[in-house]
This record gives sequence, C-alpha cells and structure tokens, in this order.
Amino acid sequence: MNDTTALTAPRRSRRDALILFLFAAIGTAVLSFVFHLTEETIIQREDEEKLRIVDQILPREVYDNRVLRDWIKIPPDRDLLKTNEITKVYRARKSGQPAAVLLEAVGPNGYGGKIRLILAIAADGELLGTRVLAHNETVGWGDYIEAHKNKWINIFSHTSLERYKAKDWQVKKDGGRFDYVTRSTISARAVVAAAHRALQYYDQNKEKLFVQHH
Repeated sequence: MNDTTALTAPRRSRRDALILFLFAAIGTAVLSFVFHLTEETIIQREDEEKLRIVDQILPREVYDNRVLRDWIKIPPDRDLLKTNEITKVYRARKSGQPAAVLLEAVGPNGYGGKIRLILAIAADGELLGTRVLAHNETVGWGDYIEAHKNKWINIFSHTSLERYKAKDWQVKKDGGRFDYVTRSTISARAVVAAAHRALQYYDQNKEKLFVQHH
C-alpha cells in the first residue's frame, strides 16, 4: 500500500459517513413532514366528524366561537357520568358568554353493556340534544337509540331538571315520562337514566366547567 492510498482511505470513510448521515437526515425530515401532514389530515377528519354530530344537537345560532377548540379535560366521574377515563367537555360561547357545553356520559346497563352518549346542555341547564356515540345493543333492537335509524333520541330535546321531576326520568313502563318500545326497554332505560345523571352533573359543576382552561 503506498502513501497516497493510506491517506485517501480515511477520507473515503469520512465521506461515506457524511453521505449516510445526510441521507438519514433527509429521510427523517421527509418522514416527519409526511407524518405532520397525515396527522393534520386525521385531526381535520376527526373534527369534521365531531362537528357533524355537534350540528345535530347544538344549533349554530346558539354559539359563535370555535367550539371544538374550546375544551377542558375532566376526570373520570363514576357517580353521575359513569366514565372510567378522562373525557373532554367542549364549551360553546356567544359573544364571549357561556352558551352550552357538550359532554360525554355512559349508560352502563344497556342490554349489551355500556352505551356512550354525547349531550348538548345549554348554560341554563336545558338539554338541547343527545346522540349515541357507541353501543353494543342487539342488532335491530339497538336501532331504536340511533338517530339515523329512529327519531326516539330526539325526545330529550328541551328537557331539564327544572321541567321534569326526578320521578319523571324513567320510561313510561316504570312510571316516567319517556316513551319506549317493548323490545328496547332496557336500552331506553339506560339512555334516559344517563341523560338525567348528565344534567345533574352539569347542575353541580356548571360554574367551573366554563372557567377552567385546558
């Protein structure tokens, strides 16, 4: 091996290492860029789906803020909301003033287990609307609580703790004020009870729900 070869070998090694480093850096940057774009797309689609549900239960004339950007996290509430994990509460405001909240609640005793709900509750405690987010009810019977298959879920619109007494928050079979069909009695009971508890939760926590920051 001559002196020239001895001198160029380390240089080649350094050059090759530099090239590998540059390729790795470029690859990382490209992946990061693609991930960022993908993440934004996923978030946008999730927001669109959430807004689709929000529009079903919360009239747009009620608020003028970006409701999906105005939220707080609340701890699990096993007494009233029956939640076992941290959930988000979205706040609607009109001219800066509290207008409504959207919160999740669970009916733990559906025929097939838990029934997850989202409810829009006006600042004054009126229940504006309710939708089922997820359930495991028997196929066909569970249709009764799904808004796109049955109008029953709209029965909660404009109800409140002030208008309905505690005993009213039951299906008619149990002496309450809410209609039901025989094959879906258990599902209806679970949803009615969950809506009632959600209103109670809001009544007990409404002040801090609007002042807390995420």
